[in-house]
Amino acid sequence: MLQKALTALPLTKISERAFEGAFFGVMLIAMAGWVYFITLLLVKLCLWFLG
Repeated sequence: MLQKALTALPLTKISERAFEGAFFGVMLIAMAGWVYFITLLLVKLCLWFLG
């Protein structure tokens, strides 16, 4: 019984780290998308003012 508890503990740590890593990756992709979107809008605005 104790052996099952000891082997389950590293697996839960690995799954928690994998979940955190996936969440962090999705968050970075979303932030990069927003930065690209805002930069594109600012470039269009500057070109509109200059043109």
